Amino acid sequence: MPRGGWLAARGSGWRALLLAVVASWLGGSLVGRAEAAASQLRVGTCGTPDFDRPPYVVRAEEDDVGAKKLTGFEIDLWDAVWSRMKARAALSGDAELQRLVGTEPPELQTLLRDDVTDRLREGTLDIGFCALIMQEEERIDFTPSHLVSGLQAVVRAESADVDFLQVLIQGIFRPFTNVFAQAALLLILYFAVFIAHIIWFLERIQNQGQFNPAYGPGIIDAIWFSMVTGLTVGYGDKVATTIPAKLVSIVWMILSAFFVGILAAALTSGFINTQLDQRQKIVINQMSDMEQYTLGVSSEASLSAMQSLVKSARATLYASDELLLEALTIGEIEVAIQDSRTAHYLANKIDEYRGTVVPVWEVFRERDVALGVARNSTVAGEYHPIHKVLELSVIDYMRGEGRMTYESGRLEWFGSATFVQDPNLASAGLEKALGRSNTIATIILAAVAFLWAIAVLLHYREEIREEMIRNKLRQTLGLGKKYTMLQLRQGAIRIFDKHDIDGSGTLDVDEIVGLLKSLGKDVSLEDIKQYIDRAVEERTASVPPDDQQTPATTVDAPRHTELFSVTQ
Repeated sequence: MPRGGWLAARGSGWRALLLAVVASWLGGSLVGRAEAAASQLRVGTCGTPDFDRPPYVVRAEEDDVGAKKLTGFEIDLWDAVWSRMKARAALSGDAELQRLVGTEPPELQTLLRDDVTDRLREGTLDIGFCALIMQEEERIDFTPSHLVSGLQAVVRAESADVDFLQVLIQGIFRPFTNVFAQAALLLILYFAVFIAHIIWFLERIQNQGQFNPAYGPGIIDAIWFSMVTGLTVGYGDKVATTIPAKLVSIVWMILSAFFVGILAAALTSGFINTQLDQRQKIVINQMSDMEQYTLGVSSEASLSAMQSLVKSARATLYASDELLLEALTIGEIEVAIQDSRTAHYLANKIDEYRGTVVPVWEVFRERDVALGVARNSTVAGEYHPIHKVLELSVIDYMRGEGRMTYESGRLEWFGSATFVQDPNLASAGLEKALGRSNTIATIILAAVAFLWAIAVLLHYREEIREEMIRNKLRQTLGLGKKYTMLQLRQGAIRIFDKHDIDGSGTLDVDEIVGLLKSLGKDVSLEDIKQYIDRAVEERTASVPPDDQQTPATTVDAPRHTELFSVTQ
């Protein structure tokens, strides 16, 4: 590479290295020769107790021993910018600039936020910062923007009552509003119809039993086959028989597994997000919705913005974000209008507000945030002597060799600048509603099941009783659910012998009553007498005339079988 090109490519690196060496020399060896010069700059920020502006400027707790008095994104920004200003002033050779910047950082004056801008206008501050919005000012200039922020509506985290029907609607239908779920479902439907036409065309001749050769009913058959194959890998009532149709079915199974996976994932994530969505009693979906609520703001700029955006807005100005959120939590106001990054920081990271307040709707009225610089107090219309070196130092920190540090600090303090709901807090209202609904549903289900069981027992009580007797008889006979006639006869012989107490080869009435009661049959002697009389009458009526009677030897044989008939 030519030497000139190498120098051009490395120029910015040498410049940064030279600035660092000079800054180190000024902070070290020069101090050994003369006293360190204090900066003459008057710098102010909003850091009074309870009136800071997190995460831009955060005041340490009074009992936090050894901690830095002020921290925050803009405090880190100012420290980095001032060190670059010191190095640039040393290289400039401008004695007045060196006197202003000095070799020691200026002491930060802690003020109320609106006092910062007032004193910049008055010229009693040279530099001020507290999430200042860049706007046209007659007496204030601004450095290049180091951040973009807007306004955000914040409400109490107060969930509305959710009933069981709303839970069902949210859980079942709302996930289908997910665009990924809709896309997956549409893909399944389109491909199912397309595959159905191919399957019908291939199967209509050789498989007419399952796919009607007529187009209308045949396509219905094919769509059914395509849907059940894609969603359940086949129902079994229709199958492809030709080799081409089988190959198409295999391809469709693979594709549908992908589509169904997307659909299932989208529905699951949609259902989870539904649970995480808190149902606020105060709903804001557009700017005009704010007209019906009492509003609070923490700065004059926010108040002016709301008065211009919402004509009939009823807004109260509070001196700090802490007082604003206190008014919100105790019910003095219904909606707090805050800097969006402050709102997200407090709701995400500060225990006092996490789960208590919730940013809602979208960020609106986005503006650039920058450091403020007073105009030249001696020559009207001219920049402050420090303006140019301050501007270059900000650019160097944000876009030069300090860029990585700047991006790291922004990520540390602001994160993604979005509100992240705690699942445990966000679903508390839904869990409460589900718990109440589950209890009610369980009680109703138990009551219905109990009444249903009582009704079944009453209606089928005789059948149930007879079934219990039959089971008892099978158990007594030593029979299972299935048995042969031989097993039945052997069982009858055993039970007969068991209850033929006197060994007479016959059962008298008492023995029969004992047998039936052992089987669970509630009978008496009178019942047995009536049964025997009825049996004799039936037998007499069925006996043929004397000339037609069969030999008597056949009557006495089946005594055990007759016993079985009697017991039933």
